[in-house]
Amino acid sequence: MFLKKTLFTIILIVIQTECLLSGTIHGFLREKDSKEPIIMGNVWIKDTNIGTTTNMKGYYVLSSLPPGKYDICFRYIGFKTEIFTKEIARNDDIKFDVDLEPETIQYQDIVVEAERDKRELDIKPGQIAMQVPQLRSIPSVAEADLFRSLQMLPGVATLSDFSAGLYIRGGSPDQNLILLDHIDVYNPNHMFGFFSTFNTDAIKSVELLKGGYPSSYGGRLSSVLNVVNKEGNRQEFQGVSRLSLLSFSTTLEGPWKHGSWMVSGRRTYLELAEKMADFNLPYYFYDGHANFNWDINKNNQASISFYAGNDVLDLSTGGMSIKLDWGNKTFSTQWTHLFNSKFFSHFTFAGSSFDSDTRVKFDDIEFGISNNVTDIALKGMLTWTPSTNHSMDFGFETKWLDFGLNYRVVDTDYLNSFAGNYSSIFLQDNYRLTPLTILQTGLRTDYYSDGNYSRFDPRISLKQILTEYISVTGSVGRFHQFLNLVQQGGMSFADMWFPVDKTFKPGSADHYILGFTYDNKTTFSINVEGYYKNYINVAEYRTYRGADETIEDQTAVQNFLSGRGKAYGMDVYLRNNIWGFEGWLGYSLAWTKKQVDGYNFGLEYYPTFDRRHTITAIQDYRLSRKWRINLAFKFGSGQPYTEATARYTEMDQSGRTHYETLDGKKNFYRLPAYHRLDIGLFYNTRIFKLPAEIYIQAVNVYNHKNVWFRHYDLDTNPATVEDITMIPFVPTAGISVNF
Repeated sequence: MFLKKTLFTIILIVIQTECLLSGTIHGFLREKDSKEPIIMGNVWIKDTNIGTTTNMKGYYVLSSLPPGKYDICFRYIGFKTEIFTKEIARNDDIKFDVDLEPETIQYQDIVVEAERDKRELDIKPGQIAMQVPQLRSIPSVAEADLFRSLQMLPGVATLSDFSAGLYIRGGSPDQNLILLDHIDVYNPNHMFGFFSTFNTDAIKSVELLKGGYPSSYGGRLSSVLNVVNKEGNRQEFQGVSRLSLLSFSTTLEGPWKHGSWMVSGRRTYLELAEKMADFNLPYYFYDGHANFNWDINKNNQASISFYAGNDVLDLSTGGMSIKLDWGNKTFSTQWTHLFNSKFFSHFTFAGSSFDSDTRVKFDDIEFGISNNVTDIALKGMLTWTPSTNHSMDFGFETKWLDFGLNYRVVDTDYLNSFAGNYSSIFLQDNYRLTPLTILQTGLRTDYYSDGNYSRFDPRISLKQILTEYISVTGSVGRFHQFLNLVQQGGMSFADMWFPVDKTFKPGSADHYILGFTYDNKTTFSINVEGYYKNYINVAEYRTYRGADETIEDQTAVQNFLSGRGKAYGMDVYLRNNIWGFEGWLGYSLAWTKKQVDGYNFGLEYYPTFDRRHTITAIQDYRLSRKWRINLAFKFGSGQPYTEATARYTEMDQSGRTHYETLDGKKNFYRLPAYHRLDIGLFYNTRIFKLPAEIYIQAVNVYNHKNVWFRHYDLDTNPATVEDITMIPFVPTAGISVNF
């Protein structure tokens, strides 16, 4: 006991002495034109290894600086680098807010310096941050889409042209933690999975963590996608309207006396196209974002944001009606408080709901299924930065969860209700062991009430800076998940969420990551990461039912089988800014395997999203001050599928016979390779004296017939096979006007 007290006293004396003999500089980094916070901006002291990055509110702190004069650099891609000289005396606590100006676009032969990597205390393996202009410039079908852009990154696999699902390093879409303003979004898809629910004009920042993420995130096995909405322009009113072949959208933002606001809305107009083209598709979707910010004082800021989106299909034909209705709603209230310059805090009270309802009726007989999820969450995170060599994050999260799954068969309703509480606390320590070695350790403790499950997730990362341009990072961590998703034939509107319970244990995954980065700070950077993931209790949907099983008062074990899995491979991500070309090249080498008792005869198999090789390329070239061209190319080796080996005759209850296929070994065969080239041409002009951009795009330029699935016609003898293909050559066009 005496030894512990003595050690504790020595530590306090060292900390107090360091604080008394040093100074601190802190503040907010913002965009000059709008006063929007700059997230993940770089702040460092020139000619030293001392540096940091701004957090999700644009806040930075350089603490425990010895007295002296310093050149402090502020940098973010797309903005001018600013350098300020500050003299810091003993005990100084200097608040210094900085606004960065956008970089003026230069035409040809001008090399823009790449983002300087000074994140010495911020180790995030597999991290890719994307700016909204990058999302909007990638050629797309009808309009820009966040998930379609993310699918062009290495390590992110795709199921088809018709799926916006993210399959990240061997994980399924339900293993991704998708956050909008710090609250979960359970079904981020529109148009049967063709588009994501996020309107890119309303987005401020996008951060993708492909694995090994910090202990501040939990509840999922594979990855984190953190989406933050705009706060709104604090300087002046502005807006943008866009018209595409699919939808119309408008985003407005501006200041008020004590802060800012932003509203954004988007809606399809397929009903009009239906009438003009004389086809029957009574379908539409809409979504809307809103954000209201209150700058209370220099140490306090509050905000409230909302999101609502919905898809509706109401089709009646030939005595049969089909009604589909699904959507998300979220709200998020946030409070940011500075206890002092070294002690930053952020608290969130938020809610999220997802509802889907499917009804089919014919001859006065109705069948249906509905699923709903309600999530009310309270979160808090505090960051203490005692010195430039040390920072600590600690916080908590608690959720009240309610799930409903109801069936209607003829005139009878079968009800299923699940509820539980999820709680967690986490601690993360970031420490620079030497000027070139950084250690990040973390621990997260999770608890879920239904089943009384407690889980402990240790995580550790180490970064070694070898030279000014080269660094190596290693990471090991454990992750758990307390809910699973049933996907109905790839149609995302029918996704059904089930929480774990006493009958089905939570899934777990261990991540092992080793990465190498080279960044020459001017023309290109390359990141190579190898990874291995080991899954335990991974869920596979149980497609069959016993004769004595009911669809009411179900348990998780009635719907899922538990198994094991592994995913391993390598991602290569090369960013370039050279010879007028700006963009990235990506390559992925990946394996994903599963083995589930009671499924596929207990044999190991490849899931349908396993794709051995993937090559992606995004390049943007500015032809002049008004014209630029953009291309996107993707190649993927064939996905696995199950080939039919024979057919047999089956008789139904009415005595009628029909043919069924006898499947061979599960996913033993591969479809042909996938490849597609998209090109976009953009022209900047003025319409009614307002800045505008007109674009034309061509999707699948050379009209390659990529195979979606294989259809067997069993009514012919012998049976014939037809390849059902994906998106053909599609030209699109659109216009956006800023005001």
